[in-house]
Amino acid sequence: MPQLEKKHRNQSLVQFALAVALLVIINVLANARIGGTALYGAWDLTEDKRFTLTDNTAEQLENLEERLTIRILLTGKLPANYERLKEKVSDLLLDFSSYTNNIEWEFSDPLSGDPEIVRDRQRQLQEDFGIVPVTVYSAATAAERSLNAVYPYAVLTYGTRQRVVPFLAPSLPGMSEIRRINQAESLLEYNLSRAIEGLTNNDKPLIGFTMGHGELPGINTIDLVRNLREDYDLGPVNLDSFALIPNDIELLIVAKPTIPFSDFEAFKLDQYIMNGGKVLWAVDAVSMDLDSLQGRNEFYPQPYSTGLEDIFFKYGFRLPPVLALDLSNTKIAMATGRSAEGTNITLVDFPYHVKSIPREDHPVVKNLDPVDLRFPTVIESVSDDPDVKKTVLLTTSPRSRRQRLPSPIDLDAQKFSLDLDRFDEEALPLAMLLEGSFTSPYANRLRKENEAMLRENGIAFKAKSEPTRMMIIADGDVLSNEVGKQNPYYPLGFNKFEKFQYANKTFMLNAIEYLLNPNGVIGARGKEVKLRLTDKEAAVANATSWRLLNIGLPLLLLALFGLGFNFVRKRRYAKKRA
Repeated sequence: MPQLEKKHRNQSLVQFALAVALLVIINVLANARIGGTALYGAWDLTEDKRFTLTDNTAEQLENLEERLTIRILLTGKLPANYERLKEKVSDLLLDFSSYTNNIEWEFSDPLSGDPEIVRDRQRQLQEDFGIVPVTVYSAATAAERSLNAVYPYAVLTYGTRQRVVPFLAPSLPGMSEIRRINQAESLLEYNLSRAIEGLTNNDKPLIGFTMGHGELPGINTIDLVRNLREDYDLGPVNLDSFALIPNDIELLIVAKPTIPFSDFEAFKLDQYIMNGGKVLWAVDAVSMDLDSLQGRNEFYPQPYSTGLEDIFFKYGFRLPPVLALDLSNTKIAMATGRSAEGTNITLVDFPYHVKSIPREDHPVVKNLDPVDLRFPTVIESVSDDPDVKKTVLLTTSPRSRRQRLPSPIDLDAQKFSLDLDRFDEEALPLAMLLEGSFTSPYANRLRKENEAMLRENGIAFKAKSEPTRMMIIADGDVLSNEVGKQNPYYPLGFNKFEKFQYANKTFMLNAIEYLLNPNGVIGARGKEVKLRLTDKEAAVANATSWRLLNIGLPLLLLALFGLGFNFVRKRRYAKKRA
């Protein structure tokens, strides 16, 4: 009998050792890679596929040639919502590490240490990277409130290059913190992937800005240009200097021309598109800005003639001289009287400045805050070409209307509040994306001088384009930053009256990124993390039922298991005795 017990004990020890060895082997394999290929995988069972990286991000990580170091500043003692965002960042970086060994990260708290060290560290972050903390108010109880400084940033280092990734975008006043965090969570992969793309890409696409037609001056595009220079090469394009626009210019930006293009120049633009060139048109169809109303009771705006009307019509759209007015608008400052302290300035609604809130699921505008448009006109779609796909990206709200010219514009904002019934139109198109193969308007009317120019340069005329893309925005000021007296210039989208930055810059960067490579990093913007909020009223009303379910049901199941186990045990031993 002792010999039998010893044999059973040895068998148990062997089985235990084998089980431990198996667990060790499984754990090693779960973190092993062979030739860059992981020996493990995962199934993403979530409805919104929040744990699945886009193909472009996966390829980007697999192609890392050097060590990528990520320092996350979002750590330390954080409010609950920011703690959740930190966990999502950690989860995403774990997903990143499954595609490459060339990535490492650390969580570094800028607020840890002695007060003097913390101040020096904060000053250095602001001077070196422009990083400033976000102030968060949190309430432990109704009577206790605390003020927290949070750093929702990451600093990426690749070789000698560095990029800062802010997790939070500017938000509209009144947006709840939980929705802002949810938006940040949705864009985590995109923001990190875009930074990695900028750090690793040595072949920058070339973007050209047309000049010579009264386009926006450099001081008004300086903020956009400074942001674009991080990822693109930029240069002016004078159409008089080229027989045809070079194909190595991958994107052409036409920024608010005020002098008409000649037919010869329009032909060059057309053949650039026919050869696969991409164009971003930011065009005013009406000559109007806020300065035109200064010192006047009213102003009659005039239509702009761009010289591009024929090619626009052939491509599938037109810009009639029809202004869009919207009850969803940004404010302007108006003098409403005088007092002993001076002129009284009041912010009033101005329906000609449309606050366009994106409602499409397209990657260019998904999870995008409102865009500030100044005196936009309505885009009309024409000639439904089956080879061209049209997507409206920006529209007016359900309370909008048109104003056809000639008609006056004034600063009497009160009259619109007395005429609300006229704002009965919705979704008037203000920005449109066109993708496909376009037909040249010169196919049946090629002029002799155009034909001679092609023949002299040994270039064949193309009547049908290669698959390409263009975008039309019916407001030339969408990419114009304001110029201040104290500041050299304001950030693009900053409304100096409301002291708030709208999403104009993000919209322009997204649009350019999509036009150049719709299957690249921009695809990560299409991800959506659905916000599942608790219905507090229903939770309170059904509190007793949920307590019984969570506490009583497990106890009931445990009691049933105990009774069943004892019943089976008694029957088994009763049979042995028999």
